[in-house]
Amino acid sequence: MRQQVERCDLAHDLSVSRVLTGLWQIADMERDGRALDLAAAATSMGSYVEAGMTTFDMADHYGSAELIAGQFLQNTDTPDQVQVFTKWVPEPGPISRKDVRDAVQRSLDRLQTDRIDLLQFHTWHYADPVWLDALFWLQELREEGLIRYLGLTNFDTAHLRIALHSGIDIVSNQVCFSLIDQRPKNTMVDLCLEHDVKLLAYGTLAGGFLTERWLNRPEPDPGDPLTYSQMKYRRFIEAAGGWEVFQQLLDVLKDVAQRTGASMANVASRYILDQPAVCGVIVGARLGESEHIEDNLRLFQLELDERSREMIEDALSLMGS
Repeated sequence: MRQQVERCDLAHDLSVSRVLTGLWQIADMERDGRALDLAAAATSMGSYVEAGMTTFDMADHYGSAELIAGQFLQNTDTPDQVQVFTKWVPEPGPISRKDVRDAVQRSLDRLQTDRIDLLQFHTWHYADPVWLDALFWLQELREEGLIRYLGLTNFDTAHLRIALHSGIDIVSNQVCFSLIDQRPKNTMVDLCLEHDVKLLAYGTLAGGFLTERWLNRPEPDPGDPLTYSQMKYRRFIEAAGGWEVFQQLLDVLKDVAQRTGASMANVASRYILDQPAVCGVIVGARLGESEHIEDNLRLFQLELDERSREMIEDALSLMGS
């Protein structure tokens, strides 16, 4: 029997929940000028911590996510038991050492803390080598004590290798990794295992497509209302072989879920969680609206046996993911 909440050592002194709570949907909730009750949203974070899911992932552009987390950290009695990860996603163009410091200080102020547990860096264009300069300047801030650990977001294998071989102390890379997007397998995983870099996987449910909701459903029409996330993952489904092959995968997930007493979402996330180098999966939450805490906890009780893995891998062999 698995412990109720599995944990992973992202670094030697940084233990995280293997299901991280992603706060990207805060930006969706605030679209069209909607103002969230920050205090209420911060209170909702407490439900995750009480359940043992103490790790939260956000970014500087996820609406008020950092402000909400900052309120929570100020109001909780045990801030040292909560791990708050954020990202810096600068606009394309020149970056100076001052820009880097200003960005980190802005997140520190919003989070109401003096050190960021994990600062994850994203770049839009590798052709401009300023991305590597930015990492060196972030490392300076880490040595200064403003950042506990450095991670990356959406880096490919070649540029992760450049960062590592340049002497940047990287502990993680956050990447899209799901049953319909298997790109991190092989070269990325091999490099991470070689350098003890952990993968944090997002998109494991493909915007909700890898759940009961889409089982035996017709393919969405071009005019059907889909979220931005669903439009993105629908393209992944098309690249992986199309809707008919995708439905065959969902049939397998349904069969495995019924055999194990789990949800299809649990099975899809568990398969990725069991991949080499994967430290955790990031599951999004709409704080105060749609949280799925109990279903997320059931993920820790699920163990895929050899037969279940074979069924899933046979289905994956039909896809171009």
